[in-house]
Amino acid sequence: MKLVAMVTEPTNIARFLSALGEPTDVPARSPNRGPPYCKSTVLRRKAPGDAA
Repeated sequence: MKLVAMVTEPTNIARFLSALGEPTDVPARSPNRGPPYCKSTVLRRKAPGDAA
């Protein structure tokens, strides 16, 4: 693999991506995930058989 060019201008990047058929806009952020089960006191209270 060899570096051919360094594209830094936003207009050139958008033109290059659109020529490849790739999206040029920034993807939306995915929603945050909840805390791990062991850290969530609410989930641990709802679990049957737990003494917490």
